[in-house]
Amino acid sequence: MTKLLLTAIVSMGLMLANAQEPVTKIVSGRALTLGDMPVRGLTVASKTLGSKVSTDDNGCFSIACADKDVLIFSGNLFKTEKKKIKAGINDSIIAIMTFPLSEENIDVAIGYGYIKEKDRTTAVSRLPKGKDYCRYTDMYELLSENFTSLSVIGSCVSIRGNETFNGQQCALLIVDGKEVTTLSNITPCDVKDISVLKDGSTAIYGSRGGNGAVIITLKRFE
Repeated sequence: MTKLLLTAIVSMGLMLANAQEPVTKIVSGRALTLGDMPVRGLTVASKTLGSKVSTDDNGCFSIACADKDVLIFSGNLFKTEKKKIKAGINDSIIAIMTFPLSEENIDVAIGYGYIKEKDRTTAVSRLPKGKDYCRYTDMYELLSENFTSLSVIGSCVSIRGNETFNGQQCALLIVDGKEVTTLSNITPCDVKDISVLKDGSTAIYGSRGGNGAVIITLKRFE
């Protein structure tokens, strides 16, 4: 009797142990930034299992995780993103990675190897750093004469191809990291560099960046 009882207890213990083991599965996906740029070398970790992988050159990954889990996407410069994994579903994950958007930070992302230089050039146009812009009377003249992709009507700066039959769609204007509604109070001589982001590259701004963005960095005077 004692032997049978001991056997039953051991069997029940094994059943409980097996029941507590998480069901595992393979989840695949991609990590993207600035709309559709793949992020390579990003760390993807399973919160439950502790497994870790890195995204490849196309931003793709496959990782073993629990049936109910959380995937954590992290990397220097980028804001950490978390994606819940639901039980019983073969998940395909798209992680949109964001970071404080500036020309310097884009360069840092390239330096870390997260973004390829050739990918950046398809989404971002920019003027050379250190160029003297003092010969222009205002910012709108500077933009229209240096960026063939831009159209300027009054204070509205739009990216060609974004116009609708109802008229112009104005791009977002960012000066030193802050959104502005006009460039009339900026002197061209004070400009350090300018970048134009196409509509697909401005996911960091949500719907506000749907028409693209003009990013201006001013010189710092001591």
